[in-house]
Formats: sequence, structure tokens, C-alpha cells
Amino acid sequence: MRKAANAARGGGALALCASTIFVSAFLLFLVQPLIARQILPWFGGSAAVWTLCLVFFQVVLLLGYFYADRLSRRPLRTQAVVHALLLLAACTMLPVIPDAAWKPTGQGDPAAGVLAVLAATVGLPYLAVCTTGPLVQSWVARLHAGAELRQAKVYRLFALSNLAALAALVVYPFVLEPVFALRVQAVAWSAGFGLFAVLAIASVVAVVAVEKARPAQAGAEAAAASAAPAAPLSWRDQLLWLVLAALGTVALLAVSAFITQDIASVPMLWIVPLALYLLSFVLCFDSDFWYRRWLFWPAVLLLTPVMGWYLNTPQRSLPIAAAIGLYCAGLFAICMFANGELARARPGPARLTRFYLLLALGGAVGGLFAGVFAPHFFNGYWELPASLAVPGLVMLWLARARQQWVWLVFAFAVVLGFGAFLKMDAVAVSLNVFHAAVAALSCFAAGYTAWRARAWAAGAGLAGALAAAAVAWLSVSSVLEADNRTLLRVRNFYGALRVEQFGIPGALTSSRRLMHGVISHGEQVMGAIYRRLPTTYYGPQSGAGVALRANRAAPQRVGVIGLGVGTLAAYGRAGDTMRFYEINPLVTAAARAHFTFLADSAAHVEVVPGDARLLLQQELDAQGPQRFDVLVVDAFSGDAIPMHLMTREALALYLRHLKPTGVIAFHISNRHLDLAPVLKRLGDDAGLQALRVRFEPERGNATLEHTSDYVLLTRDARFLADPMVRERAEPMEAASGARAALWTDDFSNLLGVLKWQ
Repeated sequence: MRKAANAARGGGALALCASTIFVSAFLLFLVQPLIARQILPWFGGSAAVWTLCLVFFQVVLLLGYFYADRLSRRPLRTQAVVHALLLLAACTMLPVIPDAAWKPTGQGDPAAGVLAVLAATVGLPYLAVCTTGPLVQSWVARLHAGAELRQAKVYRLFALSNLAALAALVVYPFVLEPVFALRVQAVAWSAGFGLFAVLAIASVVAVVAVEKARPAQAGAEAAAASAAPAAPLSWRDQLLWLVLAALGTVALLAVSAFITQDIASVPMLWIVPLALYLLSFVLCFDSDFWYRRWLFWPAVLLLTPVMGWYLNTPQRSLPIAAAIGLYCAGLFAICMFANGELARARPGPARLTRFYLLLALGGAVGGLFAGVFAPHFFNGYWELPASLAVPGLVMLWLARARQQWVWLVFAFAVVLGFGAFLKMDAVAVSLNVFHAAVAALSCFAAGYTAWRARAWAAGAGLAGALAAAAVAWLSVSSVLEADNRTLLRVRNFYGALRVEQFGIPGALTSSRRLMHGVISHGEQVMGAIYRRLPTTYYGPQSGAGVALRANRAAPQRVGVIGLGVGTLAAYGRAGDTMRFYEINPLVTAAARAHFTFLADSAAHVEVVPGDARLLLQQELDAQGPQRFDVLVVDAFSGDAIPMHLMTREALALYLRHLKPTGVIAFHISNRHLDLAPVLKRLGDDAGLQALRVRFEPERGNATLEHTSDYVLLTRDARFLADPMVRERAEPMEAASGARAALWTDDFSNLLGVLKWQ
């Protein structure tokens, strides 16, 4: 009878622990976009804000796992008291709503401000949530006798936590964000944290009760088992955990950045790689059934060179859907390999918290490398080729054998890959053919030898080494050789830029284009005849052209949010002032060094570095309104659109800088988002007339004009009555449903404006 009661008590404790882990992981993944969305308008809405948030969360996760590793070595009652105190301290910081006192003043580097507001708002709650998973899993290990049973129970809970994270990933953008304001989301999350704290405390109380109710002999055996020193961990095992964890993180970040910026600028496309990454954790740590070396090793060895080949193709020859499918499949194979090998190498419950600590350390190292180091020191996405080459080297290490020939051929493969760095233009073709021939012969020899010797592991390791060399050869050499039309390739926090040359330099029809991934930031015809003509989305018939040419004052003050190559400066006349706001210093440098719109303009041109909304607010506070005749908002053509620039609060700021007769022109050319209804709703709310100007140029036009879409907002009756405006602009009808929602700093619904067809 007592045995049955103890079993029931143990089952209840296990259910409590599982519930705690699920809720903690769900909250862990939910709070990251929630807090980042709240502070985004404070710090310019730039990519750097998201990167700093990612770094902050990874570092706190590492600290949390270190805390769990140290605390798990203490008696259970001590763990309960200490962790309960941490949970109570975290509750005092609720709700997770940033205090307005943390808003930046605009002085100094905003990075310190971002980290400070994150620490003050969500530091302790996030620490409490991320530490509970490893701790609770160590408590579960106390409930079950037998190392194999405990290990299966514990690591299945790790899979459960990743399943909860996957659920949060789907729930936030598709359920919470489109319906609830940010403040409501923050209050709801804080209530969820209270529930989580109760579950965590109840879990440890239940585990203590189970241990107390055990027979004395069983309790003594369990205590002795938990107190017995585990076999020491080798540095090779710990290094392997670290490398595999870092590999998955780097592959995730690199592939996400590449497919959203260089393949297709589709909103929320980043969700797919992240979901695949989390799914690999769920499968690999749920059971040993899902990960099979015979399946995923060949998949990685096949897909990584193909992904490297695509990097080596300047014209991106695959259709967009096929390219996205290729990189998602490759990412999933790499993550299954990395996490599958982690699951195979997982230690017993006694080393559980150390295992998680090194996983967190690997994730932090990978995140810092891909999110902080790479943008500062690389001029392209070099972390992507690295993440494609490393799996093959890890396979070689895992399949290492005593046959010395394996290492000799590996050294040859490395030399083969390194040879790609030494290619010169004059002999590039011949060396390419030579390398391809040698690589093919090496692969054949390795496969034949492995087959004859029945040394599958050695052959697989050698194949991994050759795959790594192939990736290095196909991808890295393409960047070093760069095609003839690339004049500039640079990168920073805001992404990778390149300037491309078309035609023979100096010819009348030659042109240059500034690209950010697959998004064009402008193009200029470099010949003397057309050099001063506005091109691409800014031609005379575009919405910007209509706003600048109709009912013009003399002189005119024009504000432009987003510099590009400075095309709109072509409209400047003597006496005019053209004031550009540009957050990315590399864009400004490229516009001045490789294009002449700014230098050729007859107007007085000013380029102000920084986020436009912050700068406009600072200028209003310090100097008063700019009194613009026209304000062009040109920042909505990509995937990660700065939504804080098109909210009710942002529009109110723009109007304070505008003359009563002024016009605001929003450039909304976008293949995936229909932003016109949002602007119509904002205009109605502010009492402004909304007009839409769409332009479809003839093919092959000499001024390189592109299809463009603008929304103009104004109160000026004279502008509305201008013949040019009446001819080119069309009145807008009010939208309904999600597209008619009023966007504010506290609410926006990107999902509601997606073009699904």
C-alpha cells in the first residue's frame, strides 16, 4: 500500500515538474520578442537593437545555466530555498514593462542603454525562467532509480522544453501580436510568470516530499548514488559539446540572414529556420529513434557542397522557392547532425547541469560570433561558409580511426581547399578544372578503399573532410574572386551592402546600383547625359516626384528618411535644402564615394546620421520644427521594415515638423506587404487626405525607372487641386478588418498586411 502511495506521489511530482518545464520554456521564448518590441522605438528600430537583445539573452542564459550547475550540487532543501528566493526577487520586477526613465537622451553609444534597460526590466525574471529547466530536470533525476531510466526521463523533458519554445514561436506572431497591444502582452506574460513561480515551488516541494517518504534504505541508496562522484569528464567530450552547440547556433543565424536578405525579403521568413532548429532539438532529445547517422551524415555531406555551390553562383540560378527549400533542408540536416550527436554524447544525470552549461556556452559563443563579431570584421556572410564546412570536419573527428591514411588524405583535402585561396585570374579556369578533377579522384579513392576495408566510419570521416574542403573551395573562393561588376562589398550591423557596375565604365549608358541583399537602394546612370536624372523608384511620375514637383514653393525644404544613393537630391534647385536622415553610415559612405547625386545637386544637401525618428524628436526639443514642405519616408521596401516609423505617434511627430501646406510621401513599394490601408487609417486618424500614386514605366527606359507605389498625406487644398496631382493620384478607400487597424507604438499587425496571393 505504501509502495503504491509512493508511486502515486512520484507520478504527481513528475507531472508538476513537466508542467513547470513546459511553462518556463514557453515564457522564455515569449519574452524575447515581447521586450524587444517594447524598446525598439526607443533605440531607432534598427537591426542592432535585435542583435543586442539576442546577445543579452544568450549571456543571461549562460549565467543561468552556470547558476543551475553550481546550485544542483547542494542539498535539495538548500536548492529549494535559494531558488525560491530568486523567484520571489524576480516577481518584484513585474510587470515586464520598461520604465520611461530608461529612454535614451541621444548622447553616446545606445548599446549600453539597450543592455541597461533589458537588465533593469527583464534581467531577474529571465534568469529565473532560464535556470529552472536544468534544475527541475536534476530534481526529476532524483525521482527514478536506475541510470538509464533517469537519463531517458530527464532528456525527454529537455525535448519537452524545446517543444514549448516551438509553440511560443508560433503563438506570438500568429496569435498574440495581431490581437493584443504590447502592454497587455507584458501584463499577461507577468501573470504567466506568477503561475510559473507557483509551479516551480510546488515542484521542489513535491520532490522533497517524495524523497522524505521513501523507505530509509532506498533513501540512503539514492542519496549515496547522487553523492557518489561521477566519472571525470574528458576535455574532448566537453569540447565536442561546445563545438556542436555553437555549430547549430551559427548555422541558424547565418542561414536566416542569408535567406531573408540575399534570397527573398519575405516578412517573417525567419520563423521557418528557427522552427526547424527547435524541431531538431525536440526530435533528437525525445528518443534515439529520430536521429540516424546513416541518414543525416550523407544528407549533410550532399547538401553542404550544394549550398556552397549556390553561394558561388553570382546570378543565383535557382528559383526563389527552390533556393529557400535548399537552405532550409540543409539547415535542418546540419541541426539534426549537431543535436543528434549531442544527444548521443549526453552524459548521465549526475553531469546534466554541466552538459547544459556547455550547451549554453556554445550557443553564446556561436551567437557572439555570428551576431557581433562577423558584422564587425567580415565584409560578407563568411559565417555561412564556415557553418557549412565545420560539419564535415566534426564528422572526421567523430569517425577518427587508427588508419594513418585517413589523416594523410585529410591533410591533402585541406591543402586542396586552401589552394582555392591562391588562384589568380590568369589561371583560374585551369586551376578550377584541376581542383575538380583531384577532388573527384580523391572521393572515388576514399570510397573504394573504405568499401574494400569495410571501414564505414573511416570512409565517412574522409568524406566529411572532402565535403568541408569542397565547401571552402566553392564558397570562400567565390567571395575572394568576386565578379567583375562588384565595386564595393561591405558589412555592418545593418547588413551587407554591395555596389555593382553595369556596362563599360565611362560609357554613356553605364550605371551603378547599391544593393542590400536583394533590395535595391538606388541606381544611377553614370553617363553625362542622364547622370542628373532621378531613377528607379524616384522618377518624375513617381509619388515622390509628384510631391516634389507639384505646387512647389521657392525655396523649398525637403526632408528624406532613408538616403539610398541620394537620388532625390536630383530634384534640388538653387536655394532648396535637402535634408537626409540615414541610420547606416556605410550607405552614406557608398552614396558619396560611388554615386554623384549628392555632389551634383544644386540644393544645399545635408546628411544627418542616425535613426530618423530619434533625430526628429531631438531636433524638435532642441531647435523647434524643421518646417518641411515635403517629407519623404523611404524605409519600407524590405523584410524587417521599421514599423516604428509608421505609427500614430510617428505621424504626429512628422506633422509637427511639417508646414501646414506640407506633404508626407510614404514609399511603400513592397512585393509582400500591403501598407496602403495602414497609412489610410493613420491619415484618417490625423485628419489628413490620403492619395495613392502608382507608376508602371515602360520597359527599357533609359532612366532606369522602376515600378513604384506611394501614399501621400496632406491637408493642403491647393496641392490636392493641382492638375499634376489630380492626374497622377487616386483617392483611397477605407479598408476593413485587420488591414484597417490603427498602428501605434503599442500595437502593430504585420501579419494582417501580408499579401497572401
